[in-house]
Amino acid sequence: MSAREVFMRFFKALTFIVLMGLVSVSMTGCDASKIIDVISKVAEGVQKAIPAVKEVINTVSNALPQNTDTATNNNTTTTNNEQAASNNANVTITSAGDDEDVGNTTTTTNAAASTTNSTSTAQQARIASSIRSLLGSTSFRGADVDGGNLACAKVVSTALKNAGVLSRVQLNCDAVVSDLRAVGWQRVNVPPYQEGDVVTWTTSRGPGRHIGIIVKQGNTFQAISNSSSERTPRVHSINYMPITQVLRKV
Repeated sequence: MSAREVFMRFFKALTFIVLMGLVSVSMTGCDASKIIDVISKVAEGVQKAIPAVKEVINTVSNALPQNTDTATNNNTTTTNNEQAASNNANVTITSAGDDEDVGNTTTTTNAAASTTNSTSTAQQARIASSIRSLLGSTSFRGADVDGGNLACAKVVSTALKNAGVLSRVQLNCDAVVSDLRAVGWQRVNVPPYQEGDVVTWTTSRGPGRHIGIIVKQGNTFQAISNSSSERTPRVHSINYMPITQVLRKV
């Protein structure tokens, strides 16, 4: 029960007692003994109302600390709100910094990717130009390649060395593939093909026993490799024999 409700109860009770006293006086006239009797009853009523007064006092006393606690809680809430506002401000500032860093990272990544693609494209062009320059050459007919019959690895590794991809010339297909893997080339799924890809084929001697380089001829892709019958590099279809694998710098 609130202090206001207690005060109202006490006020109503006291008013009722007083009114009863006045009514009694008016009804009994001016008889002294009866007036004294009425006063006694009023006093008795007031005495009975004293507990209600004490209840009011106790209620008011108890209410004061609660108000203090409420004020304290309000102050605490205000302080917490101020701290929350401060924290929110800090979070916003940090987020702005993070966004900026992410933007810089993305820009750097895109720039790096663009540089890698440009480098790869330039390398592919060098490889294609290098292998084309060997078309019809009679320089691959030595004893080390059986008079030109087994010159495919030497032709391809020479073109790759001249293009700056490899540092040495090899005489067998497996050695060329191994050197390419050592400098970051990997097997890729085809199509699509890219100019400068290195391709190996499966022959009667087994998988990966012939090697060549893919070039673009007009709107189509072809391959250049050594011809055993002609003993010189020539252009031919990519699928003239079953493909073993295609390698590319990725």
